[in-house]
Amino acid sequence: MDQDGTIISFNEFLESTTGYSYSALTQKNWFDLLLPEKEKESAKRYFQRFILRGKSPINIVTKIITRTGGERFIEWHYKRLEDDASGVVAGLLAIGQDVSERAKHEKQLLNERNQLIERNKELTCLYSMAKIVGQNKPLPQMLESIAAIIPPAFQYPAITTAIIRLDQHSYGGRDTAIAWPTLTENLVIQRIRRGNIEVIYSPPKNDRKTSQTPFLDEERALLRTIAHHLSLAIEKKEALDIKAEIENQLRHSDRLVKIGQLTAGVAHELNEPLGNILGFAQLSSKVTDLPEQVYSDLNNIIKAALHAREIIKKLMFFSRQTPPRETLVNLNRLIEDGIYLFESRCAKNGIIVTKKLYQDLPAIKADLSQLQQVFTNLIVNALQAMPEEGKLSIETSFDEAHVYLLVQDSGIGMTQETLKQIFLPFFTTKDIKQGTGLGLSVVHGIVKSHGGSIDVESRIGQGARFRIKFPLRRLSPEEKNES
Repeated sequence: MDQDGTIISFNEFLESTTGYSYSALTQKNWFDLLLPEKEKESAKRYFQRFILRGKSPINIVTKIITRTGGERFIEWHYKRLEDDASGVVAGLLAIGQDVSERAKHEKQLLNERNQLIERNKELTCLYSMAKIVGQNKPLPQMLESIAAIIPPAFQYPAITTAIIRLDQHSYGGRDTAIAWPTLTENLVIQRIRRGNIEVIYSPPKNDRKTSQTPFLDEERALLRTIAHHLSLAIEKKEALDIKAEIENQLRHSDRLVKIGQLTAGVAHELNEPLGNILGFAQLSSKVTDLPEQVYSDLNNIIKAALHAREIIKKLMFFSRQTPPRETLVNLNRLIEDGIYLFESRCAKNGIIVTKKLYQDLPAIKADLSQLQQVFTNLIVNALQAMPEEGKLSIETSFDEAHVYLLVQDSGIGMTQETLKQIFLPFFTTKDIKQGTGLGLSVVHGIVKSHGGSIDVESRIGQGARFRIKFPLRRLSPEEKNES
């Protein structure tokens, strides 16, 4: 061929290889006739700049297109044709060997190698995921760790991001509004769609090849597998968490029952001798002509006996030995009457009180005096947690089956260890002069005796939140008449 790539002469092997006749090849441009459309211009530039100037390797493999549209791979050996007198390059002698079968075999081996690499990445991802699940981490931490191991299993780890969404929470990468190539699989747990896993390619600017590269079928299958196993792992994790919570509640309830039985027995045993002490002390104080010191000592005995009787009464409340006298009680009215007693103390200590009471709150069937004690104990507990300034929030609400009372403060808060013990009798974190440790245990006993429940949330420095749930029961007409 000459300097422009025009074919000057050739042998019969070129005809048989390309499928073109002698007349179809003679004086035709090699690049325009035989090279793939996308490679023509670049091949021409390479031919002029490197091959004709002797700056290219002697042996290179190129692809040509036959007359029928087939592909052949030829390994070329080049020799420049120079004018003997001037030394100017007049053209090029190219000797080619058909290596299509070898190229095909090499391509197949390369594809198999790439597939093995991809499979290894996928297996590594699934193995790492199994290890993370087996570590029994908290669910958010587990999802963050799994999101981090997904990108290395895809074609372009450096520009791949994985996001796991579960119940309106996202883990892993950040959401983006840019329309990058995305692959998504849903997380279906107990037949409920609760989120998804999304893999996103975020290619650099002007990188057309990467930005237009579709996800491999193997990658789609891998993400389906990850989503399936992650759904099972989440379901198992939540089931174990629920089981652990139920076991803790059962242990706590059993502990409270045993303590209640013990305190009930102690209260009954102390009640009679304490009544005798109080009775004899009161009778003795009515005797005339006794020294003043004796009268003073008798008054101290009476005060101590009355205080001990109050403690016994609280123990009876805790152990549910005092049956409630039920009437219809409106929690809103009880709160309005009860908070009035603490308004001056709150104002003095700089505590802001906010009330959010549901206007049409239905009345509940309960013992008014006992609920007053519940509310008073919760308010006192909140105020003691806020010695200087703070916020006290009181809310009521209801649904079809329950009425709710919420008391929340911005005080010092409690540790998780303290939370586990706050309903035990005589447990307190306060100074000995500030309480006996029976306030919250009495609240627990009263709430349970009314068929309700109480939940507490608290953290150090973030206050405490008490949420009480009472069953919504209404009095029968006969009960209303009796009350």
